[in-house]
Amino acid sequence: MKKSDILSSLPVPIEKLIEKFGLPLHINYASRIRENLRAFKGVFDELYPGGVIRYAVKACTHPAILDIVKEEGMGIDASSENEALCGLKSGIPAGDIDLNGNCKEDHHIEDAIRKGMLIIADCIEEVDLVDGISRRIGIKPSVLLRISGYQLGEVTASSVFTAGLWTKFGSPLKDVPGFIDNIAKYENIDFIGFHTHIGSQITDIEPYLAVMGKMVEMGHLLERKGVKCKVLNIGGGYPISYIDEETWEGIKDNIRAGLLHSIKGDNSRIFSWNNYPGGFTRDNQGNWDFSRWKGEKFWTPYPKEEMLRKLLTGKVRVFQREMSAIEALESLRNPILAVEPGRSIVEDAGITLARVGHVRKVAGEHNMITIEMGVTNHCDSLVEPSMKRWEILKGNSEKETEPFECFVGGNLCFSGDMIARYKISLSEKPRRGDIVIIRDTGAYSAHFMPSNANSYPRPHSILVNEDGRISLLRKRDSYEDLFCCKE
Repeated sequence: MKKSDILSSLPVPIEKLIEKFGLPLHINYASRIRENLRAFKGVFDELYPGGVIRYAVKACTHPAILDIVKEEGMGIDASSENEALCGLKSGIPAGDIDLNGNCKEDHHIEDAIRKGMLIIADCIEEVDLVDGISRRIGIKPSVLLRISGYQLGEVTASSVFTAGLWTKFGSPLKDVPGFIDNIAKYENIDFIGFHTHIGSQITDIEPYLAVMGKMVEMGHLLERKGVKCKVLNIGGGYPISYIDEETWEGIKDNIRAGLLHSIKGDNSRIFSWNNYPGGFTRDNQGNWDFSRWKGEKFWTPYPKEEMLRKLLTGKVRVFQREMSAIEALESLRNPILAVEPGRSIVEDAGITLARVGHVRKVAGEHNMITIEMGVTNHCDSLVEPSMKRWEILKGNSEKETEPFECFVGGNLCFSGDMIARYKISLSEKPRRGDIVIIRDTGAYSAHFMPSNANSYPRPHSILVNEDGRISLLRKRDSYEDLFCCKE
């Protein structure tokens, strides 16, 4: 079902929100969050009723968001003490909170055990730690082991790939059989299965199918030791399509053209900031290899819950035997299959509004606009150059027959403050004072790395509910907030 446009379906006029909260402004829409949660549940209801959803809180954390998760009868994946506490305060049962994270404090583990949360041990060493704490306090928790070290190739950007050989997360796959051989020594925990989180924005199905097959194999090894594999948690990473396929292919063509023309001394075709090659790399002879894209992709044929559907209807390989994913789960006597969608639940529920400062040229011939917001409030661009849909909300823009392509810079006093390193396309040339909309900013972008660089205040972030009520997710900083003082 095609979802309605957020801007046109908000129950509060956008002008009133701007008037009340000012700019920049991050807006999240509760209705879309609810729709996305229900879509994932619908796939499980149809294909594997033994599935459960654990919203990855790190994508956007606030009690008002978790209230929606609670109302929809789902749990959470928490990566910190305060994320877990946020879930508890929203009324989510402790048994529906999975405690994740690669560096849990002792007191946090103990508190989780006492409350009855499921603990996802990040490594074998942490299983030892949890076993010791459990023995000391006399409470036996349920525990999963997180697995990494898969040979999956270049499935996303290295900065958000969390299941390969070089990652701080999880125990290497090669070490897991030895761990299982010694499972009997963990007398103080209830070991119930395995966890893997491949990474973020996984746009192809093959990595999920490969991981599912290996996790099922580990489940069988566990059962051979007389321990029931009750849970397989295949994590999150379910992607969204930030742009359509035609636009995605066009952007790659533009980056390619910029690189090739610049070799001939023509810099007019450059499409990415400082002629950044994006996901294109050179071969061993130093020539550009345009046959593949290495890194994060911004379009997928299987967005959001469709990736889960593709997984459950796909083929996996278990001990060299190919079978359907459902058959593989049935071979383990239908364990709970847990997923941890985060980005795919809240990303397209959010938009960001900012005001245009200057419209100018850069590098002699390329258009650039600056906006009254920095990358600390749009953190995607701090990690990897991102591709978003932009448009002009209103203003005194100049009408153009051709789209206005430009880079976007922020207002912070350092050169890395580039919010759009790939040229965006606006329907017309903006002017100072126009308001631009950045689409799909509900996850991470506005929430993960906000700071007060140059003593700028962090802007308001709000949740608009279906009935028009507004929940304040973050208040705009005042001068007193910034410097802990009173006038």
